[in-house]
Amino acid sequence: MRRHQVKGSIHANVRRYSMPSAGIYDLVTGLLFRDRYRAIAEAIAAETPSGSDVLDVSCGPGEVLVQLARLAPSLRCTGLDVDAGMIERAERKAARLPPNRSEQPRWPRFVVANVGAMPFPDASFDLVVSSFAAHHWPDRRAGLAEVMRVLRPGGRAIIWDIASPHSPDPASAEGVHKMPGLLGAVRMVLQFRRLPSERYDFTKPA
Repeated sequence: MRRHQVKGSIHANVRRYSMPSAGIYDLVTGLLFRDRYRAIAEAIAAETPSGSDVLDVSCGPGEVLVQLARLAPSLRCTGLDVDAGMIERAERKAARLPPNRSEQPRWPRFVVANVGAMPFPDASFDLVVSSFAAHHWPDRRAGLAEVMRVLRPGGRAIIWDIASPHSPDPASAEGVHKMPGLLGAVRMVLQFRRLPSERYDFTKPA
């Protein structure tokens, strides 16, 4: 297990940000972070054995899983997000994936649920991933506990984020500045884009 030290100054700035809608979020982040999402999907595809069960926690509009489905169609992928609007967009993206008869792909399925209480049995997945979302989890400790619960023995979790999933949760979200409207959302995403990200790897004991 690797742990990274995190600069405390970023917590209040990136804990939460507002977007007018899931559609605006998808458009803005798609334009700005498409290369990051593609790199994450490529890393998952390269490191994950064929036929594995993969869960993307806080998947948003499903960009990583849709790209992953194109790169590694043998993987059985599930996306989870607390926002029903995000899941609706993710499902529409997945429905547009072209058929690939030679690989017999299983396109991603998506579920609306909270990371702190995931609706999956114990030991359901070989790999759990999350990208640029863990700093939004209301209770990171509960989220990580759920991640480990749904992993199979020997399974892995990979979290890409600007803040360590091990860092303490802010005592309260109150007082965190939210910029209203599209302009404010774009400004905050541009600020987010400049922050460095890290990869955090976990393995569940066999």
